[in-house]
Amino acid sequence: MTRKRTLTFAILSIALVCQINTIASVMLADISKAFPSASNVAIQYVMQSGMIGAFVISFLMSVFTAHFNRKPMILMGLGAIFLGGLLPLVYHGSIWFLDVCGFITGAGQGFLMPLLGALILENYEGPERERMLGLNTTFITGGSALFLVLAGPICESGWTHVYFLYFAALPVMVIAQMFLAKEGKKEKAAEAEEKKDSAKIPVKGWIQCALVVLMGIGYTAFPLNLSFLVEAKGLGSATTVGIGMTMITVISALIGLVFPQIIRVSRLYISTVAAVFGLAATLIIINAGSMGIVYLGTALAGIYFGINTASPGYYIGRICSQKQYGPTFSMAMSCNFMGIILSPIILNWITGMWGGDTRIPVNSFITGSGVFALVLVLQILWNTYLKKTLPAEA
Repeated sequence: MTRKRTLTFAILSIALVCQINTIASVMLADISKAFPSASNVAIQYVMQSGMIGAFVISFLMSVFTAHFNRKPMILMGLGAIFLGGLLPLVYHGSIWFLDVCGFITGAGQGFLMPLLGALILENYEGPERERMLGLNTTFITGGSALFLVLAGPICESGWTHVYFLYFAALPVMVIAQMFLAKEGKKEKAAEAEEKKDSAKIPVKGWIQCALVVLMGIGYTAFPLNLSFLVEAKGLGSATTVGIGMTMITVISALIGLVFPQIIRVSRLYISTVAAVFGLAATLIIINAGSMGIVYLGTALAGIYFGINTASPGYYIGRICSQKQYGPTFSMAMSCNFMGIILSPIILNWITGMWGGDTRIPVNSFITGSGVFALVLVLQILWNTYLKKTLPAEA
């Protein structure tokens, strides 16, 4: 295998496990039964703590990527995922201990997602880069869906058994050790200058990060409120909602496969396209009168999610220098995780501001549609500015 092919194999193998922490959602009901005296917040934080761990580490990665080599940090991330799965198998008698383990696995994700983006931006150019950004999205979301499917039946044999799935990080560690190139030592003067430049995230990079947060707030209504809305309208059950949420994951994975073609058509307006699908999805869900219409909304949400997952790498590749790829992509991922953590609070606050009852699930989607409408206008303005100021692509 050539160096580029082995690098591609390593990146996609890592992408397959980097969002494995989503399987924690399968265990929550059983963990709640195992700890009847634990609060709902403590139970939820078995999964939510992973998002906090990912946020903390991805934020630090905006500095780490300028000072440390990629390969050791990737191995640390995979090691954290493995450790976060091993410890609950050794001891699972405390809900707070499970929360800490969730933080550890999330920290592993915080290492991996920024570094995968940085590796792609630094080692691929043009259409090849666009293809890798799409495949990265496909393997991340596809891997998440695969492990969720496996976690269901495994959980029926005992919720602690689900933690064995985190052991998938071990063979990936071997692949990363074998196929990721070791970065050579640099001259001290050149290294110091590079670190100085790398630490600077450009203003355009910060704007892109802010838009990542806004897009996430608009989408939050889906994972948080879809099941409540379907139940309130009497349209279906938990099973049918599960099918809808699975559609989002599967379609977003498929979007990754055609991401280069979408880029070819939309270019710098790719995030505008994502915002259009996000707005359309929320409006359809608001007016849904049957599960068929709900599924149409989740399908459009899947298109949004797939484009929005891959597009930050495309923009960062256009607006940043090579030395800025790592810090800026890390900050974008940090903003993404921050949005996931804070979005429920922000969404409810905005709903209350316009007089909506947060206990009525459709109001969250109304708020989400308003956020998407705002961000659509901002994306059009931003994308138009970038088109006028950036050099044309080859």
